Amino acid sequence: MPVPRLFEAFCEPCEQWVHVLATLLQLGGSATRAALVDELLGDPIAGTEKMLVSERRAVGTGADAVTIDITVRNGDEWVCGVIADFAFDVDRSAAIAAAQGALGAAARKVLIVITPDRRQPAEVAAASGEVVHKSWLRVRDWVQERPERGAATGVDLVLLREAEYFYTPRVAELYRLEELMPQVVPDRRATFASIFLALNDLAPAPTIVHPTDATAVVRYPRTGDPQVTIATGDGDPLVAVVGASEVRLDSHAALTAARSQILADARRVLPARK
Repeated sequence: MPVPRLFEAFCEPCEQWVHVLATLLQLGGSATRAALVDELLGDPIAGTEKMLVSERRAVGTGADAVTIDITVRNGDEWVCGVIADFAFDVDRSAAIAAAQGALGAAARKVLIVITPDRRQPAEVAAASGEVVHKSWLRVRDWVQERPERGAATGVDLVLLREAEYFYTPRVAELYRLEELMPQVVPDRRATFASIFLALNDLAPAPTIVHPTDATAVVRYPRTGDPQVTIATGDGDPLVAVVGASEVRLDSHAALTAARSQILADARRVLPARK
C-alpha cells in the first residue's frame, strides 16, 4: 500500500477533504475499508483487502493532464476513481469523460463523482460506463454513522472520530453556500466555494447579508466589523481584506495566484481562533 501522505499540507480545501477520505481508505482496517468502498460504490465488491490506494494521481502531461483525486485498484480485476468538487449544479460531463479515460485498464472500471448536489446530477445519470454519484453530505453521514453502529474500534475508531471532527462543521458550511450559488456564474462556483471554505477555517460561520435580491456579501468574522468580505452577484466574485488585498476571482487561476496573499492578509486582520 502506498505511504499515506499524512504530513502533507494542502492549499485547496477540496484536496483537504479528499485527503481525509483517502486516509480512511488507506489506513482503516479491512472491515472499515470494505464498508467504505461498498458505500461509495453502492454495493459490495470483493478484493478490498488487497486494494492499493493512490491520491492525486496525474495521468498525462501539460494541458492534457487529468488528475484523479483518489484511485483505488485491485490489480486487473477492478479500479475505482474518485473525482470531487464543491460546485453546485454545474455540468461535469467533460470532467467525467476525461477521468474515465484516465482510469486505465481493468475488468471493471467505476468512476465515483463526489459533489455537494443532494440529488444525482443529470450528467452522471447520462454518462456511459459505470459512474456513481455521492454527495459530501452522505460522506459526512457515513463517517458519523459507522462508529455509532458499533462497527469501529481501536485505530479505526480514532480515524473515524477525527474524520467526523473535520467534516461535520465544514460540510455544514458547504451547504450554507447553496443559497449563494445561483448568484455565481457556473464557471466560478468551485472557486467561490474554495475561498469561502478557506476563510471559514480562519473565522467560522461568517455572516451572509443580501444587499439586494441578486447580490450577497459574506462577512468575516461573524460578529463585529467585517474585516474580510466576498461579494457576489455583480460579475465575478470579489474578495476584499480591509486595508490590504482586493482580488476579482475571474478564474480559478486568479485565486491560485492570490490565495497566499489573501490568507496572509486575512490572518492579520481576523481575530485568532480560540
